[in-house]
Amino acid sequence: MIDAIHFYRVNDLENVKNFYGKILGLPLYKYQKTCLIYCLKGHGKIGFCTHHPKNINDNTCITFVYETEVEVDKMYDYLLNHIAIDHAPIINPNFKIYHFFVKDFEGLTLEFQTFLK
Repeated sequence: MIDAIHFYRVNDLENVKNFYGKILGLPLYKYQKTCLIYCLKGHGKIGFCTHHPKNINDNTCITFVYETEVEVDKMYDYLLNHIAIDHAPIINPNFKIYHFFVKDFEGLTLEFQTFLK
């Protein structure tokens, strides 16, 4: 295997372009008319399609992992200007992570986290 792509069903590719391309700054790997695939900076790819999978999955979470709490805080501060966030980053002692959640413009849950040492 040389790579992996995780696909998510969405309704509006313009929302995807705005959030994942412009706000998060992920580089577009492929545009396929009903599907956008973005590079995850050396860690696989993520695809958003209006045709596949069959249904939108609201029981999933896309997690972006950072090296430090400072990086998580910077992303939190940055996203405050772009999207509604329910709470500031917190420590989850059960999983030994520092994280926060948001919903993207398509309703998918995103988590931004770092593993604590």
